[in-house]
Amino acid sequence: MQTSMLVSWRSRSRESKPEYSWTPRTVSFFDKHPVGEIVRGLVFSSVLWGLLAVGVYAVYSMVLGAR
Repeated sequence: MQTSMLVSWRSRSRESKPEYSWTPRTVSFFDKHPVGEIVRGLVFSSVLWGLLAVGVYAVYSMVLGAR
């Protein structure tokens, strides 16, 4: 009697290695939520907005100082 390939593969995988189980592996909070990348993005965005504000203020000051 022949067994299907899927059934034989499932029975072998359950016996041999626990990391190949049918349950999904647990994911830590920091793997699921990239807090470091979010903070880095906020800091980078804040720096860019600050540079934009300084640039606009510099141009505004030059325009008013020329009159």
